[in-house]
Amino acid sequence: MKPTKPTKGKKKASRRAQRKRLYIALACIPLVLLVLAFATPQKVVRGTPTATEAPAPSAAASATPAPTEEAAVPRLSLSAAPEATALSERSIYYPFDRSLFTADSRGRISYSGEGYRCMTGIDVSEHQYDIDWQKVAADGIEFAIIRTGYRGYTSGGLYEDKYFRQNMEGALAAGIKVGVYFFSQATSRREAHEEAAYVLEQIKEYDVTMPVVFDMEILGTDYRTYNMSRRTLYGATRAFCEDIRAAGYEPMIYMTQYLGYQKYTLRELTDYGFWFAEYYVDYPSFVYDIDIWQYSDTGSVSGISGNVDMDVYLIKE
Repeated sequence: MKPTKPTKGKKKASRRAQRKRLYIALACIPLVLLVLAFATPQKVVRGTPTATEAPAPSAAASATPAPTEEAAVPRLSLSAAPEATALSERSIYYPFDRSLFTADSRGRISYSGEGYRCMTGIDVSEHQYDIDWQKVAADGIEFAIIRTGYRGYTSGGLYEDKYFRQNMEGALAAGIKVGVYFFSQATSRREAHEEAAYVLEQIKEYDVTMPVVFDMEILGTDYRTYNMSRRTLYGATRAFCEDIRAAGYEPMIYMTQYLGYQKYTLRELTDYGFWFAEYYVDYPSFVYDIDIWQYSDTGSVSGISGNVDMDVYLIKE
């Protein structure tokens, strides 16, 4: 028996059904691709670099170029939930009652918030020249952060501050607690390790009981650090601070609002102290918790000719 030949109407209906199935299949392709993309596991690196991202040796140890920092730095979404660190036991966000910052008749800042005590301090370098540290102590200064040296912002050489040793000896003899800072222009982890080793060698004969500070500043287009990426800055900062901590000192990071917001990823550095600079305001307006506030660059202290930076250490008890 011969098969029945389909009619013209049935042929049109069959073609319409085929086209409909094709349209449905095509419409599902983007959805399938989207599902596959989100189903692919993504590795998120958090915290300290892993063993495979070990710090490069110092320049003195090896002349071999250091590996790139790109792989050693966490990539985090800015919307990621922050974590408080066990080391610092603090919230990473601003914990202060702004109304409790007060200034005395000389403009010296203190904070009366519950759970805090304050120390009044200064930071100095060769730019203050000769300092009479006995007069400084008598004027109520309890601590000083003294520059050990710096890396040249164009040449990249390491140089000791001309007054470093004189300032260290004078401050300690006057009973002032001392910390130090190094003006960094490191453009790699290797250079940051080199800077840390340089500082540790400088301070080994002194009683340093206050923080050892990584002071990275990017002040102009002619600075060798001007185009440094956030990831490279993170790697250099952590390299310096970890070396300082390993040697038994307290590491700290100096920053302005520009560095804090535009250059650093501070959520990944909250296991170090923050020294924050902001002038001509009644309280620090930074969104992160800080340990030292540098509130003036025009302070007046007996024993120092000219202006000096003023600091308040916000110590949690």
